[in-house]
Amino acid sequence: MFGILKPTNLTKLHVLGPKTPSNPYFTNYKTRQFSRSTIVFNRFSELVKKIKESYPISEITPQELHSSLNSSFSTPKQPPIIIDVREKDEQLRGIIPTAIPLPRGILERDVERKVTSVKEVNDLENGRDIVVYCAGGLRSVMAAESLVRLGYKKENVKSLIGGYDNWKESGFEVTDYETSKKM
Repeated sequence: MFGILKPTNLTKLHVLGPKTPSNPYFTNYKTRQFSRSTIVFNRFSELVKKIKESYPISEITPQELHSSLNSSFSTPKQPPIIIDVREKDEQLRGIIPTAIPLPRGILERDVERKVTSVKEVNDLENGRDIVVYCAGGLRSVMAAESLVRLGYKKENVKSLIGGYDNWKESGFEVTDYETSKKM
């Protein structure tokens, strides 16, 4: 059990020493070491797994999302609303076209103001699906759970399997962050 506590990656941080008579030019470096263990990731993965069990969040593949975006023009149903829950520095690397950048940290606060209301999504005749994605598909499950807790029907909320990384690796189009902000 305690094997997961072993450091997997050591990072050195150089800290300037205090100015003293023996060190008038701050040349004495002290080195601190930090470790990143897999325990944090394992806890996070376990949390996501529990969410999937208690709130059966629907998941969608990049191929299914791409298909629904392209086929929606030939069917009366509106295309899904896509929400990018990654942090801004991640979004600057690229974003799925038509996605609305709304980082996970402010999702619950801003979703109805910036994206869509519960009523619009849950409308039986004209309802829309929401697809949330992050970088690898874990945070988006948590975001989908939050949307369900806010009142969005779980049948209408989906998480993109593998997130942005899987979308990009599948060869689908990405756009830059600034273009998505203008939409």
